Amino acid sequence: MSVYLLYNDKQLLDSLRSGDKDAYTEIYQRYWPILFRHARKLLKNEKDAKDVVQETFISLWTIAADLDQKTLLSPYLYMTVRNKILNIFRHNKVVNSHLTSLDDFMSSGTNITDHLVREKLLIKLIEEEIANLPPRMREVFELKRKSNLSYKEIAEIMDISDLTVKTQMSKAIKILREKFGEQLNSFMPFL
Repeated sequence: MSVYLLYNDKQLLDSLRSGDKDAYTEIYQRYWPILFRHARKLLKNEKDAKDVVQETFISLWTIAADLDQKTLLSPYLYMTVRNKILNIFRHNKVVNSHLTSLDDFMSSGTNITDHLVREKLLIKLIEEEIANLPPRMREVFELKRKSNLSYKEIAEIMDISDLTVKTQMSKAIKILREKFGEQLNSFMPFL
């Protein structure tokens, strides 16, 4: 039996900071299954979940020596997984947006009209207003809008209550409606 099995998270992290590979191995064995299940639940894709968890552990090893003494292992690992998942959602949104745009262009076969120019300008203004939302509110809004996640899924990803998600979403919609009125509904029909 390894002595590291008896270590708590703080002891493991302290050992890891000094480059202890056995401490890293214990952290990996202790947290990999839990983090993988969490990532797979959110991503609904086993390969992506494995990649996210693997990248999380690579990141942990790479920056271990620089981690603050107050860092708590479990929250750090979950936050890293969450951030990597959010990056995947953002990346997928960009790819889907480009594919949709290309598909629309190919199927329409028409020249850009004044209407389309105005529409793009309005979309740009809406995107800028979304970017100006407070960070937490913007993250909730974008997870709902871009990833089409439920309030419960967003609450799990952000580690907040469903009620907080609903409140943040309501405030974001109110701000955008005050700025853009009914025009907003044609670009964001779920509001």
